[in-house]
Amino acid sequence: MPLRAYIEDKEIVSIDLNDEEWSALKARLKAKEIVVTLPCCGQEGFLRTSNRGLKHFVHLKSANPCDWKPESAEHLKAKVAIMEACREQGWDAIPEFSEADWRADVLAVQGGKRIAFEVQWSRQTYEETRLRQERYKASNVRGCWFFRIPPKEMTDYDKSLVANKDIPAFKIYKDEHSDIIAQVGQRQMPLKALVTALLNRKVKFCRHIRLKPKQEAIILFFQYECWECKKPQYCYTVYPKFSTVCDLEYDMMGEMWSDGDIDKSPQIQIAVQQFLDSDKGKDIKVGPIKQRFSKTVQDSYLSYGWYYCDAIFGDFYLSESKSYVHYDWEMTENRADKFIQHTAEVNLGEVVEERPHWCYSEDGHFCE
Repeated sequence: MPLRAYIEDKEIVSIDLNDEEWSALKARLKAKEIVVTLPCCGQEGFLRTSNRGLKHFVHLKSANPCDWKPESAEHLKAKVAIMEACREQGWDAIPEFSEADWRADVLAVQGGKRIAFEVQWSRQTYEETRLRQERYKASNVRGCWFFRIPPKEMTDYDKSLVANKDIPAFKIYKDEHSDIIAQVGQRQMPLKALVTALLNRKVKFCRHIRLKPKQEAIILFFQYECWECKKPQYCYTVYPKFSTVCDLEYDMMGEMWSDGDIDKSPQIQIAVQQFLDSDKGKDIKVGPIKQRFSKTVQDSYLSYGWYYCDAIFGDFYLSESKSYVHYDWEMTENRADKFIQHTAEVNLGEVVEERPHWCYSEDGHFCE
């Protein structure tokens, strides 16, 4: 459903006309005073308003039909949102613009800069997406894609889009109010708001995430029986979800036998000791974290140990217990009988890990 047509050699964009102007054109067309010509094929068309009030043009039936693919009402609404965002930010927005071997849903132009915004409400293969993106690049146009159903080659195991600097792409969907919503990482916003953010450089591709230096850590103490002396005592783990600079929730699950495990970090150890020295934690028995030799890995590593006998509590056995504790903390309402919780503000310092993502920031502070 095109938004652009030529009437009396003048370019008309449907959404620029008010109801009175639109009705006047309809009347003139009915009286055969004017002809509507569609730029995609040069054939005649007519004016139509959707059930949701969106004005657009439609091809007349022809012996040589245009190759224009039918567009859903959602597709049309998304194009309108993109155009409105572009214009409000001082960009020219041209719907259904064609050049060389490509046609963009909306071409945004400002000076020498050109961005082609593409809405894919229907399915499109990765190969077709890649080829179309290459055509934009050859014309010095930056392509940006909005997918309802992304190609599987562009998604992760959970069907989320994998950030790719060469093919900027974001998921969109229709909410219960029939509004078009876009997703940037874990953040959701109206499509118009995302386009506005993109044009104002509030979204940036970053190859790494960076944690906020200061934030709350949830430390969970759980009881365990020592395999050596059989006495009950406590071990602890940190709930692994932390916030990045761009407010993503990032899982800091550590690797086994790694000294870089968040649970073993000096900042967490200090917070744990402060709690153990308090009235609430004074009766909790926790062994120190230090270098111990492991028969399993035939080497020494920073490990948990038992309070009474200092036997090593190996990461291999502990990792499963930690996972259960994390799960229970998320799923259980009454947690007091399962573990003791302590929340402390910690300074994690500079924590950077590789994770390509589209970084969103209102104030210009990105992960990179």
